[in-house]
Amino acid sequence: IGSAAVKAVALGARKGLGPRPVLGQHLVPLDAGQEADAAGAIKAAVDALKLQVRAVNLSVSGQWVMMRVIEMPVMKPGEIKQALPFEAQRYLPFSLQDVVLDGAVLGSVDAKRNWVLIVACKKELLERRLDWVKRAGLEAALIDVDAVAIANAFLARGNGRHPGVCSLVNAGAQWTNLVILQGEVPYLVRDIPWGGEKLIRAVAEQLGIKPAAVGTALTRGELTQETKAALRLMSEALVTELQLSFDYFENRFGQPPEEVFVSGGLGQSAGFLEALKGHLTQAITPWAPGRGVSGQFTVAYGLALRTS
Repeated sequence: IGSAAVKAVALGARKGLGPRPVLGQHLVPLDAGQEADAAGAIKAAVDALKLQVRAVNLSVSGQWVMMRVIEMPVMKPGEIKQALPFEAQRYLPFSLQDVVLDGAVLGSVDAKRNWVLIVACKKELLERRLDWVKRAGLEAALIDVDAVAIANAFLARGNGRHPGVCSLVNAGAQWTNLVILQGEVPYLVRDIPWGGEKLIRAVAEQLGIKPAAVGTALTRGELTQETKAALRLMSEALVTELQLSFDYFENRFGQPPEEVFVSGGLGQSAGFLEALKGHLTQAITPWAPGRGVSGQFTVAYGLALRTS
């Protein structure tokens, strides 16, 4: 459930060692005002798959979701669950009573400490989305986080098998999800409040033209040199945030990302990819989660992979 569209992906059972077959995918744009009630769009997206679907996996992201990778002593699962609230309140921008908390051990720091991913989501956001799903005539099987779904989609393709460090950037309409993987472990996850809508408005203002004209040019790849220059300039806000995260990761783990894999709706634009290449020293590679699946469906694909 994005800020501009609802995307649904259905996957079949894996046969042998190959990827799970894609049974269907569908996108339903959200009109103005629908982001406040996406029940109808959810129903339309799932119905368009033409499959018998009762339960769906969904995810959350944005300003009401907090994600942080911290060090914690090695503990049993039950002990970690008890310790999470005490650790989380050191980082939470909201009250513990207002959120749902969860966590997962990512790997070892040393013999006595683990890296642990803590996620907190405001109950209000969860309750609203669960209500949408219920009114769409469906059940929620599980709730994930956009960034983790993106990492799962990436690793399912076998891209994460190398021992190096890479970054996943999923650029949507209003938010950009950032994941930095070391091997197969997401040691940094972050939602950046920047997306295609902000970029298009800024470029349009810079050029003195209508935002719709910029959006059309981005979609069709029909960009003048003036538009390309404006794209590069107006992408600096995102690049600054990415570079801050890359530097933080390097200071903490000793190595910056070697390559940046870009997905999401904005990631389908060659002009945007070119703008990133003009700023970052890492290789910039567009990617999609599966054969015949657009990079716009990366989060939905990652959610469909989850069975428990």
